[in-house]
Amino acid sequence: MENQGWKRVLRWFVLGLVLAVAGLFVASLFGTLFNGMEYGDAVCLGFGVYLCVVVVTCVGVILSYTDKK
Repeated sequence: MENQGWKRVLRWFVLGLVLAVAGLFVASLFGTLFNGMEYGDAVCLGFGVYLCVVVVTCVGVILSYTDKK
């Protein structure tokens, strides 16, 4: 039983790392795409957009689990 718990924790940890790297990629992409803006401002915009997408996705997942119960 304990082995299943560690596998579950490790899976969520790895998923969190992948999402963090994806956020850095999106922020860097926004910094490059919005080349008319200051680079730092464009990266902040990218982080903001990424965080909005993550929050909306997480709320959707949480609400879908609460609807089942």
